[in-house]
Amino acid sequence: MHSVRQMGIDFSVGTLNFLANIGIMLPYILMLLKYQQTQSETFLIALVAFYISRAASIFYTKRLNLRSTTYLIVSLVLGAAGSLTFALTNAVGWLIVGSLLWGYSAATIWPYFLTIKLHLSTSSDFKMKRLYWAIFLGLGIILAVDLAVGLSYSLTFALLAVLYLAAVPGGILLDNFTNDFYQNRNLRPHRLHQIWRWVLSLIGFAAIAVLTTLRKESLNLPGWLLLTIIAVALLVLAIELYGDRNVLPNYKVRLLNRGFLVSLVLLFNGFFAYFYFGSVGMYVVFALYLVGFETGYPVFRKLGHGDPTRALKYSQVALVSGHLFLLIPWWPVYAVGILLVTLYVGYDNPTINATLYGLPEIDSDTAIVHKYRFSTYGGLLCQLVLFGLLIIVSSVQGSSILSFFKPTTTANFWLYTWTLSWPLVLISLGISIGNVCHKPHEAQSR
Repeated sequence: MHSVRQMGIDFSVGTLNFLANIGIMLPYILMLLKYQQTQSETFLIALVAFYISRAASIFYTKRLNLRSTTYLIVSLVLGAAGSLTFALTNAVGWLIVGSLLWGYSAATIWPYFLTIKLHLSTSSDFKMKRLYWAIFLGLGIILAVDLAVGLSYSLTFALLAVLYLAAVPGGILLDNFTNDFYQNRNLRPHRLHQIWRWVLSLIGFAAIAVLTTLRKESLNLPGWLLLTIIAVALLVLAIELYGDRNVLPNYKVRLLNRGFLVSLVLLFNGFFAYFYFGSVGMYVVFALYLVGFETGYPVFRKLGHGDPTRALKYSQVALVSGHLFLLIPWWPVYAVGILLVTLYVGYDNPTINATLYGLPEIDSDTAIVHKYRFSTYGGLLCQLVLFGLLIIVSSVQGSSILSFFKPTTTANFWLYTWTLSWPLVLISLGISIGNVCHKPHEAQSR
């Protein structure tokens, strides 16, 4: 009986680990596949609602000042509710509700899971169980059955709901493990405040919703109106950053840089790579990102011979060199540039986690949330600049915005290189140099 109970615990914690690692992307991918299969406006609306909820949730999730373990359990329950909604109905109203719930879960499950892992790493010898590949295999089999039988992903959505619920006991177990951490802390719930920032945020994310829709469908809106929407969103972003001017002032540029880099690689170059590699371009960029993200830390640690300062310098050289390579319009150099930038991101990610979590001036229960919040700011800035450039180019050329996001020919390679790629890379390079020169990073071991 004990062994069966232990197996159940291991499965629950392993499932939680799995969902935390893939939770931010898998729901979006499944919704995108559903939309591409149906081309239905209902699923387009649901997809946009999910995207906006995912982007917005990281800004507001800690407002009630509850324990991170509490938020993690809430994320699991809402993730189950969201995925189950997609399994049971095609009604647009319910799908919007499901998208909003699932978007919150996708945005918050990893930051809170990572926060709890960091708490446990300093207070106990508890080790996370890893069942990635077994769960991936099971999910892949269900997805294959789903497609073969013609169930339109409903079986996969239902399985995900079951997995979220199966992970809840693991979340409760982690809550018990972290009792010592919270024992001497005064976490009193407080009321929502700064209503004006909530109103501004609603305006800002409404603008992002319009721009997100432009990636999927053609909207008959004049260019001046779209540029006005972008200007308003940039103003909201600037006000929000000013409102947070006293939060992590020594690390804000580094975090904004991280978010801008990730959007530059995965969003912009995920589409732009078509003009280098054709229809497999997005997969090439994703593969390079995965390699760089997973190997960046060990590569630079090895090159630095265990010296964090030297490893940091090598990673910064790779960051600047990668940008310069991206300015050279030749596919082998372009691929190396993407890899160098992502190697830096892969090195920076664990070091910034360790740095922020160890800062005495910041609450360690909110450090990782702040990290993802400011990274999201950087990502949104990259998106706004991209859309601003693209709208100007499309208006001047009299072409559709979708010709970039859904290209059928590489005829516009040089046009997009001059007007989109080079400006974005140069802006990113400027932010990166500002990050490198801002203040010596406090190098940390993983």
